[in-house]
Amino acid sequence: TTFGSRKVCSVRRAVDGMARISVDRGIHKPQAYASDGSDAIGFVQFWGNSPALDLIEDPQASAYGPAAVGLQQGARSELTVEELSEGGRHVTETSCVSLAGEDVNILLVGAGDIRHILRTVARLRRLVPNRKVRFHVYEKHLEVMARHIFFLHLINDTRLPVRERAEIFLSLCGNTLVREKDSRYLSHIAPEFVELMTDSSEHPLSNVLDLTHLKYRDRDSLHDIFKGWSAPFDVEALRDARCRGYYRDRYDYRKNLIDSDFQTNVKPVAGIIHWLHYKEFCLTGVAYETRLGTYNTSNPTLASYTDAKDVKRGTSVQVRGFWGDIINSPYHTFGTTTDPVDRPRLFKTSSSQYLHHETDIAHFNVTAYLSEMDSSQPYHLPPETPEEHAFPYQSPLESRDVPEDVFLEGYHEPGRGSRTADNFAPLSAGFSNVEVVPLSGDLCDVLRKPKYKGRFHRVFVGTMSTVPLLEELGLACGDPGSSSQEAKRIRRLPRFEMPDSFGAKREDCALGAAMERGGTLIFETMKYQAHLEGATKLSFRHRIAQAGHLAGWHLLDDVRAVPNLECDMKALRARDLEKDATDFLRFVVG
Repeated sequence: TTFGSRKVCSVRRAVDGMARISVDRGIHKPQAYASDGSDAIGFVQFWGNSPALDLIEDPQASAYGPAAVGLQQGARSELTVEELSEGGRHVTETSCVSLAGEDVNILLVGAGDIRHILRTVARLRRLVPNRKVRFHVYEKHLEVMARHIFFLHLINDTRLPVRERAEIFLSLCGNTLVREKDSRYLSHIAPEFVELMTDSSEHPLSNVLDLTHLKYRDRDSLHDIFKGWSAPFDVEALRDARCRGYYRDRYDYRKNLIDSDFQTNVKPVAGIIHWLHYKEFCLTGVAYETRLGTYNTSNPTLASYTDAKDVKRGTSVQVRGFWGDIINSPYHTFGTTTDPVDRPRLFKTSSSQYLHHETDIAHFNVTAYLSEMDSSQPYHLPPETPEEHAFPYQSPLESRDVPEDVFLEGYHEPGRGSRTADNFAPLSAGFSNVEVVPLSGDLCDVLRKPKYKGRFHRVFVGTMSTVPLLEELGLACGDPGSSSQEAKRIRRLPRFEMPDSFGAKREDCALGAAMERGGTLIFETMKYQAHLEGATKLSFRHRIAQAGHLAGWHLLDDVRAVPNLECDMKALRARDLEKDATDFLRFVVG
């Protein structure tokens, strides 16, 4: 019955959303041989489609070229340590805001996960010691917010060794099927979150989470979501039905379509992703596997609801199912970039093959973030050894991995009834000056509240959360930059197409009003989307550039950020331009 209702579900919302964020949807229709691309991305974004950033000072925010080049080199294959550091300084110098001596307010809009929080907090005590950092986290779907709260608890659960926390984190973050031990951990911890929703909570995480910005009905919804994690959830059947709806007549040949997506849109920008791993994710939903674990238990945190219509009665209903992404893997969040100091050894190749893959990189990165968060000391690979340069090329990760399993043998969770303030594990030291503020509701209405005026120094906006901004600026329908015949033939930067329109709708933009003058906005691009053509991705960049131009924001590194888009551009040329463009669009509020 769930997927009987699914057939009449209001898919047009997602279709219309995709139409709004591209300049011309007819340029190249994604997945024309199977179905519309919105069937693949789903309605709920459970993970992001870009690398984790340190939102206070991160060179990756200004990097360009492929994040992890494969056999096909881009025009800018990789950045050196000095160049990345220079890019990081450019972010700080370009911004007019001086963060010295004041609290830092960061807004995350539709990030999909807590990757940016994790990386920012890990480096916080080294870069900005004794500074209060406040993350305001907005998510349209409360199921995603519930996952944020759970993962905040997990990374702060100091009873577990760092390695075990990293494994559970990646498993529950990106896998539809998890290990039994992951499921047991979740079922044991979930009741704590029910108590956390109350004002009188003694949970240590209540010192980090500020729930006062949520309405009580949203708290009640989170309460129900946490309790719902104990309900049966057949994610295998639900995901298979999603795949059948997406591939349609070519379901039996889906491996060929997966291979086409990988060769066309994944490998050129992230060659570190292994084909077998990407195929396994697309077929089963399992992205991260570790050691000898068996992944056969449903991940209930991926359960969510979407609007549908009852087939018999014609009334609106909420349908529970798996509405996440089935084609864009979670590998880009932690698995396709790493610290420039460790990159040459982790991205080393032999016979045109990487010696490590995206799962190795992800485990190393998350372990590094958690370790640095606890100790405030940088976590890097050990010194090089001669064995790394001689066949069979010993991995530096082998000597870095510490056999922490011995600690797990004696690890015992206290019973549910005994969880009090006395036996809660202390929070990680990295969260001593950190506060997380969940936000929900209509984004524009929330940001128009007086308490948020001029509040934020940094803002990150996810790809699928840009529609409210475009609607507010009148860019959801029509294109203000296509009036001239030249613009219809070739699309250039907004400062060339419509120079007189800079800041024309500054007063209409709630997001701009919530920014402190000189603050930095970082927009996620579609660079790592696996199901969209290059021209569609480029047109998205132009539409966001138009929004920033109308709002009075200055686009940084605009030549590489927004390449020219020709109406008759070949698909290969468009993909190459997108591949070599910046990973993010960065603006400074003027």
